[in-house]
Amino acid sequence: MEKITIIIPVYNATATLGSCVRAVLSQTWQELELILVNDGSQDGSGALCDRFALEDPRIRVFHQENKGVSAARNLGLSQARGAFVTFLDSDDVIPTDYLAVLHSACRNADIAVCDVVSIQDGRELTRFTHPDAVLTQTEALGFLLTRRKINSGPCAKLFRREVLEGLTFPPLKAYEDILFVREAFCRARRIATTDCTEYRYIQNPTGAMSSFLKAPSTDIIRATDSLLEFIGSRRDLSPETFYITASHLMQYAMPLIRIPEGRSFVSASRKLYRKYLRELLRCSAFPVKEKIVFLLFVCGWLYVDRRLIWIGGT
Repeated sequence: MEKITIIIPVYNATATLGSCVRAVLSQTWQELELILVNDGSQDGSGALCDRFALEDPRIRVFHQENKGVSAARNLGLSQARGAFVTFLDSDDVIPTDYLAVLHSACRNADIAVCDVVSIQDGRELTRFTHPDAVLTQTEALGFLLTRRKINSGPCAKLFRREVLEGLTFPPLKAYEDILFVREAFCRARRIATTDCTEYRYIQNPTGAMSSFLKAPSTDIIRATDSLLEFIGSRRDLSPETFYITASHLMQYAMPLIRIPEGRSFVSASRKLYRKYLRELLRCSAFPVKEKIVFLLFVCGWLYVDRRLIWIGGT
């Protein structure tokens, strides 16, 4: 039986870490190692990790100063010993057959992907799902970059460790997930999908957008730039990958237009669209009306409620 490494970054997670760890230890696939990386927690999570390690020899704990989720996952990757690697967040849960189903799907592939269910107050909000299949690299990248059927994060995936050799999460506060998964997919010949198990993402009702509005991260713009450049270099990818990637950034920029804290984000977004304006106008997936909206945005105008609003130069 091959060993699977599960990496969990931990930051101030005393309320949820216990159920998360129990979900891992109760897996039907018992040949595993669980790496807990305490990322400078201030609430006793580090001591809780150490206690778990004393109770089960399959658990290994590493402590670091608070450096963010990317650094925590990278530390876990550097210590992984399993033939396969998967990631789990400390406030999410997985069913008991999770590892076994993913491992079975990965027999003839380099990466296996399962369903991701977003849950809030016990209700299913959204689901990424694809029936059992073996996809080519191009097919998998297409789903990833159009945000359909395959979620953008490293969770709900099982990677052969050799696929991740030398690969690290970029030091970003946002969109680091999709950049990592993109690179992993580029190293894979085949990516398997299965809808026979699921990753249960527990939605935070406080909302990520409220935090984003207080401190918008231009890392999203840098990551979008990287994605658009990548898409431009891959002629095998559909025009829809460019359309969805470019449109995603606008979804962040629009709510920030009238917020003083968002001015730098909006300005940087406009500069990025200016950089790719020619490709945007030529993209067959972009509806003509949306091309006009983006063109106006680059020029300093916002079209809303059938009115043009001047939002400034630069």
